[in-house]
Amino acid sequence: MGRRAWLAAAGAVIALSGGAAGGVALHSRGHGTAEPVAVVSVPRPTAVQVDVTAQSAAVDAILKRRAAAVLSKNEAQFLADVDPRNKKLLATQKVLFANLVQFGFVKLSYLQDRPQFEQKLIDRYGPTTYLVSVVMSYQIGGIDDQPVKAPLGYMFVQRGGRYLLINDTYLDKSLPFGAHKEAWDVGPVLVRRSARALVVVERGKAQLAESILTDAESAVRAVNKLWSANWRGGGLVIALDDRKVRVADYTKPKDAEDFLATATYVYRTLPGEVQSEGTFGGAYVVVNPRYRDELDARVLAHEFTHVATAQYGVDAPVWLVEGTAEYIEQLPMQGERDLDLDRFRTMVRSKYFSKLKALPTDDEFYTTVKSSYPIGWYVVDYIAEKYGTTKLAKVYKELARQGFSQNQRDLIFTAQLGRTEAQIFRDLKSR
Repeated sequence: MGRRAWLAAAGAVIALSGGAAGGVALHSRGHGTAEPVAVVSVPRPTAVQVDVTAQSAAVDAILKRRAAAVLSKNEAQFLADVDPRNKKLLATQKVLFANLVQFGFVKLSYLQDRPQFEQKLIDRYGPTTYLVSVVMSYQIGGIDDQPVKAPLGYMFVQRGGRYLLINDTYLDKSLPFGAHKEAWDVGPVLVRRSARALVVVERGKAQLAESILTDAESAVRAVNKLWSANWRGGGLVIALDDRKVRVADYTKPKDAEDFLATATYVYRTLPGEVQSEGTFGGAYVVVNPRYRDELDARVLAHEFTHVATAQYGVDAPVWLVEGTAEYIEQLPMQGERDLDLDRFRTMVRSKYFSKLKALPTDDEFYTTVKSSYPIGWYVVDYIAEKYGTTKLAKVYKELARQGFSQNQRDLIFTAQLGRTEAQIFRDLKSR
């Protein structure tokens, strides 16, 4: 197999409201749970006579202009409401605009979430200071099958009779982990894309982008052919030098050592859901820069399997989630040499499975990644061989939707395969 950095597909859900009463929260899967950061809205002091309705309307107009500027690739319009005296902010906003226009948004809007108040900001910038959390709602053509939401925070102040953006980082500390660290936020980038694959690298690394794009295209085709023919989204691969992008943090020793890539999560409001509801699911792949040279179509097929199955839900056993992605990764794939799967089965059984007394639990799985991933593959490979891939896909979907307890999981396994999870394990042990 060679050296493999096993991925822990740690997910994050960003829960965003669509109106003034909502907030933001983060939940991570795989390495524990990040506690929500509560941001409390406090009414503005009545002693300051500011027309809050007019403030909100002025900021709404600015946000609409900025979104329209990206879609129309109008840099002057995007920068028109940025404080011209703040040279640092102006420079970062120019980079931001140059990045955004490369992504191919088919939908983009910035929506106020809720205004906030801090007296020290009023004291410093004056009574017209307007601090507000913002929802960036967008859809990248060929990549996002539904609009995606991400949280931001902006600060405005009135000068010369008009409001100007004076800060876009002050609220970052109150946002969920990974917020305001999208690929377009971390510095000048280069984007290369095809119909259903998009690659982000540092500006000037065109050759790297083209190489990854070729692998990404192959991986998308493999996932459609081998697992989910109905998947109509695409694969976005972020392969930057930065070690902190979205919720991926490769500065942590264990993550930097073990993880080659991470299928990070996005937050979507799907058809039929109200604005304040939503679903989180695997999406953009962030590559560990330490192992970027090891990236290939098989690794991306693993990650894109998580992307394609995100629509089903998050309640399937982790061994099944990762085992299925491993299963797709190991199958014959265009542009990749075939693997000796019989030899791999023998190795996994003797080295890992023979020592087990039960399948790894959800809590255990990511603490023993070097053994858990091969074990997950071994069990999924067995299910596919004994029951067929159609049954495998069906039980996966049912468990992802409703496998929220062991009792529920066993009901689903029994209904689909005639065996509980423990019985499947014993069947494999007795082979």
